[in-house]
Amino acid sequence: MAKELSTGHTRGVVQRIALGAMVVIGVFLIVLPLATNLPAKSAATGNMMTAFRPQMTTAALTQGSSDMQTMAAMGQQLNSAMLPALAQQMQMTPDQLSAYLATNYPAVGKGLAQFGSILPNFGNLQATMQAQQSNFQQADQIPTGFLAPTSMTWLFVLPGAALLLLGLFGLVRPRVARPMVAAAGAVGLIVVTGLLTVSMSGKASSADQLTTAFKPVFATQSVQQARADTNTVEAMATEFTQKALPGLITALHMTPTQMTVMMTQQFPAVATGVSQLPQIVQRMETATSVIEGNVDNFNQSASIPWSPGSMVTMFWFMMASALLAIVLAAGALLAPAGRGTLATVASSRPRAGAVHR
Repeated sequence: MAKELSTGHTRGVVQRIALGAMVVIGVFLIVLPLATNLPAKSAATGNMMTAFRPQMTTAALTQGSSDMQTMAAMGQQLNSAMLPALAQQMQMTPDQLSAYLATNYPAVGKGLAQFGSILPNFGNLQATMQAQQSNFQQADQIPTGFLAPTSMTWLFVLPGAALLLLGLFGLVRPRVARPMVAAAGAVGLIVVTGLLTVSMSGKASSADQLTTAFKPVFATQSVQQARADTNTVEAMATEFTQKALPGLITALHMTPTQMTVMMTQQFPAVATGVSQLPQIVQRMETATSVIEGNVDNFNQSASIPWSPGSMVTMFWFMMASALLAIVLAAGALLAPAGRGTLATVASSRPRAGAVHR
């Protein structure tokens, strides 16, 4: 009987330890998102993803690539063919024509001078966005397609609160310790199943890759350069179409129709670029504005749970906590139960008919 009482006592101790550990895990899951300011950071993440979503569609990325090709072709033909031809007609050298444009149309002169560096800058941004489209789509599903990123806090707090309450109730009411341990293990199982079902590990990894790829884009110097380049292209496009082109038409004693026909026939890439320039510039402005407006959102998102951030770390905080709850519950429930007390007492009595000598 003493052995059975000892076994029952041991089982009770194991269950109390397990319940105490559940309380600790619950407190950890509640405190972690609050201590790391996850509500604000996840809201910033949601705002950033919403702002970038239109820019990361296949249609938008395809249009961006087309814009870069159009601008590159226009710039190459403008510098290598059209300007030298115009200089010859105006009885100037190409350098003299460049000086003439810079003096009379400074925005055009500045744009042409910087065109060789501006286009690669936007080309690099376009390449980054195309390469990260898949990662963006995965990260945009965190935690799921129908739950906003702000729900991440509750995905920590709710299981944490459940484990905390179950653990405390089991400690206060020892008679229900075993059911409470089982319930806590079930909470852990639900969390693990949920994380695996929504492929949270893969999504977290994609989010980390996305953050790493876009860090150079959101660097202060890069953002300032993007704004300067956009302003330069906008000013060049406006002055070229409104002043420089009419001025060249006058200097060449041509009509606007004649200039259009000449460009279309002799310099088709320039003609195409000029006709699409307003729309291209508007799309460049939109992309730059989206980046400028989300610098703080990116920095907050990149610091989940802390700087340097990692969504994979957050995933393992939740997964490890849930797995630990399952292991603790299983260990406590499978602890040796021993034989019943009545059986022990009966076995200790003399057998009927036994002869005592």
